[in-house]
Amino acid sequence: MENPFAFLNPDFFRRASVFPGSLGSFRYRFQSQGKRDDGSVQAWVYENVSFPLAQDVETETFPWTEEGVAALRNWLEERLAQRGWEPYRIPYGEPPDSQAAGD
Repeated sequence: MENPFAFLNPDFFRRASVFPGSLGSFRYRFQSQGKRDDGSVQAWVYENVSFPLAQDVETETFPWTEEGVAALRNWLEERLAQRGWEPYRIPYGEPPDSQAAGD
C-alpha cells in the first residue's frame, strides 16, 4: 500500500474541527484546535469499533504546521504498520450448519 495518508496536508484540517476516518479495520480520528500555523491537531488511532466504545486507543498531538502534519503522517504510518489492518467487513455470526438446516 502506497502512502495511504498522502492526502493529509495543513489545509485538510480546515474542512471540519473533528474528522473520523478508517482504512479498513484501522480507525483514526483528528481534532484540530486553533488556526493553521498557530494551532494543533490531535490524532487518535483505535480498534475497529466506534470511537466512544474503543479501549485500545493511542493519541498524539501535533502542531498544525507543515512539519507537524508531516510528523502526523509518519505517526499514522507507524501505527498502521504496528496494528495492521484488513478490509472492512460486517461481522456476521457463523453460518448455520448445513445438516441442521436440512433436518
